[in-house]
Amino acid sequence: MAFRISENVEICKKQEGFLGSYYSGKVLAAVGINRYIVRYETRWTECKTRQLSEVVDADEVRPLPPTISCTDFSVSDKIDAYVNNAWWVAKVVQRLDDVRYFVRLDTNGTEFLVPSYKLRTHLDWQDGRWVLPPNTNTNPNTNTIANRP
Repeated sequence: MAFRISENVEICKKQEGFLGSYYSGKVLAAVGINRYIVRYETRWTECKTRQLSEVVDADEVRPLPPTISCTDFSVSDKIDAYVNNAWWVAKVVQRLDDVRYFVRLDTNGTEFLVPSYKLRTHLDWQDGRWVLPPNTNTNPNTNTIANRP
């Protein structure tokens, strides 16, 4: 999968502490055919004065997912929750009301109270297209969401 310079992407580092999280960023440059230099939107250097840039493997980068207008989630729905400046794969464990949910992160089981505007339908990026995971209640008639041009 090739990304353009300045393309907005999500980065999923494959190291402990970051697995299951997707940080927004931008492609700064290609490094060979399997790596990119990216700049994170919400990760900062140690001195907190600049956005963090680093070299990542191509399989850690994916395009931004399409927006699916859905704020009505049910218990056990697989979702992404915006927690600690990143999107984390999670499950809804309790719906408090129309705008607040308790979610459990898949990576470590930590639970958070999250407002509905910080939740999105979870999508998997597979073979160049966005796909709803199996057993997703969002749209049972179709799994494929959108192809990347």
